[in-house]
Amino acid sequence: MNHRNMYRMLCAMAAAMLMTAAACAAQAETLTCIVADGQYVNVRNRPSQSAATWGILHNGDTIDTAPEEIEKGYFRTTFNGHEAYVSVRYFEIAEERAYTVEANGRVRLRKAPGGAADGFVQPGSRVYVSAWRYAADGSRWARCTGGQYISADCLKAMQ
Repeated sequence: MNHRNMYRMLCAMAAAMLMTAAACAAQAETLTCIVADGQYVNVRNRPSQSAATWGILHNGDTIDTAPEEIEKGYFRTTFNGHEAYVSVRYFEIAEERAYTVEANGRVRLRKAPGGAADGFVQPGSRVYVSAWRYAADGSRWARCTGGQYISADCLKAMQ
């Protein structure tokens, strides 16, 4: 194999590795729509409340998205083969698992992801997580048994 062909082969291998790394960095999650019966969530063509509506999602409908790509409080997803946006406020990932609170001091519980304070929990406490949500800034929050939220940064899965 001559040097030119070797160079092309190495460039192709490097490009393939970069594409694989990029795909791994943006792992998609399946999130479930959570709205009251009879309500719906607009699927929009841009991340804005005033953007055109391309469709609607009802309670229990799911989307696949990479949560680290939240833009202006909207998940970027695909809808009918097109890039689309839905508000982060109406989606969650269900889970039923116990976690331990890990922090240097007490941790605030919140009424909503990133919302107003609604109590505290001490380091070392065990919390039961029923679902995960995202705030508009992209931070991840766990919904605890009492309906309060705690930052994912403060939790460690129990073995």
